[in-house]
Amino acid sequence: MGNLSIASPHRVLIVGCAYGGISAIVNLLDLERGKARQPVYPGAEFGGRKSRDGIEITVIDERDGYFHSVGAPLAHVAPKHTSLMWKRFNQLNELRHPNLHFKHGSVKRLDQESKVAEWLDRNGKTQHQAYDYLVMATGLKRHWPAVPKSGSYEEYLQDGKAFISKVVGGDPEKPQEGRRVVIIGAGAVGIEFAGEIKNYYPGIKVTLIHSRDQVLSSEPLPSEVKDRVGKMLVEEGVEVILGNRASVTEQANEQFKVELVNGTLLTADFVIDSTKKGEPTTGTLPRECLNEDGEIVVNQDLTFKHGANKESHFGVGDVIAWTGIKRAGSAMVMGQAAAWNIFASILNSESPIPSSPTSASSDASPPSSSEPSPSNSPTSSNLPLPPSDKISMTELPSWPAVIGIAVGKQCLTYDEKSGMKYGVEVMQGYFQDDLGWAANLKYCQLTDVVEREEVEVEDKNVGLGDVGVEVSAAA
Repeated sequence: MGNLSIASPHRVLIVGCAYGGISAIVNLLDLERGKARQPVYPGAEFGGRKSRDGIEITVIDERDGYFHSVGAPLAHVAPKHTSLMWKRFNQLNELRHPNLHFKHGSVKRLDQESKVAEWLDRNGKTQHQAYDYLVMATGLKRHWPAVPKSGSYEEYLQDGKAFISKVVGGDPEKPQEGRRVVIIGAGAVGIEFAGEIKNYYPGIKVTLIHSRDQVLSSEPLPSEVKDRVGKMLVEEGVEVILGNRASVTEQANEQFKVELVNGTLLTADFVIDSTKKGEPTTGTLPRECLNEDGEIVVNQDLTFKHGANKESHFGVGDVIAWTGIKRAGSAMVMGQAAAWNIFASILNSESPIPSSPTSASSDASPPSSSEPSPSNSPTSSNLPLPPSDKISMTELPSWPAVIGIAVGKQCLTYDEKSGMKYGVEVMQGYFQDDLGWAANLKYCQLTDVVEREEVEVEDKNVGLGDVGVEVSAAA
């Protein structure tokens, strides 16, 4: 019993479980098993090493599932995609893990010094969660319909159905000839909603209004990229009005009057406002951790730059100050790096295991080589590194602006190395027919309980791992 460790497992708290949070989870679970995934950026060589004391992961999220925010324009336009874009945590096979716990609620305050999170559950009751390491992955506070407005799968389905009904004027299966939808704001959300509505309901006249002279005006992209996206919208059948601000008034007949600054009047059956900018959800943190925009200031290894116990606090995704355009792919890369750095910190923190005292008994003898060693005895795979050889942290570089945007049946991608690509073929290669949701789940190696059962019944000889899906780093 001399080698039996009575230490508690290392407690990791992940606040927010979208792209960055889910990436941190799946990578931590793999690291705990000694099976690290291929890193996007070079990291420490763990060589299958495991934590001696183990890891316990707690997730606090306002939703009860993993929602594909990139697919929101499709989920809130096409009924067949609504239910697919939200995967409940308890329905994902790989997240049904004894050391992984999901708590449905919202964090109200984080005390970095005591390492305790104060949060409210769905019943409004205050709870407390202690931790050793924190991953802040709450992203931006985006507005409906860019993201769901409800926290449960059932409420989300109801909201999605109601929104689609407003878009089409009732039954999506009935003709929509003569119906008019106006979208205000030609950022990525407005552009994708305009394209999806026109693609799925050709009979609806879709008008996209933007106050600036180019779409995507707030993004750090070349002018020719913005011009091409504008042309693609027109090619898809969307009416684009640039350089005009709009004011909207709801009429008694349930229609809307849209007045442009140049005096033009439009009548719409439904108006979508996509002008509201997302804000970092960092009100739970001390002000000293944030920049003037409310984003968390982090080091290249994603640890907080300021505040108490900053080396134990990590920020990933849209909630941190970083270069480039805020994207799902960036958040997932950061989630992986944070997981690797937490695991490196855990291994570095574990003190050496003392050797078993030699027994004074005269009949004591070492076990034969054929006898299995106790499961809790030290092995070469779980002995900590000596202090002189600590595991280094993974550091991420800054990165330039990259974008992939769906415009109806087409897609445009851009990065400095590959330049601009666009068209129907690019859409199929980049987003497929579900705005990249199946590819994202495949990349995360997540499978749905029901879907797996259906696959196994259909063909027991073909596993999900046999289905190859390439995911671009730019995605």
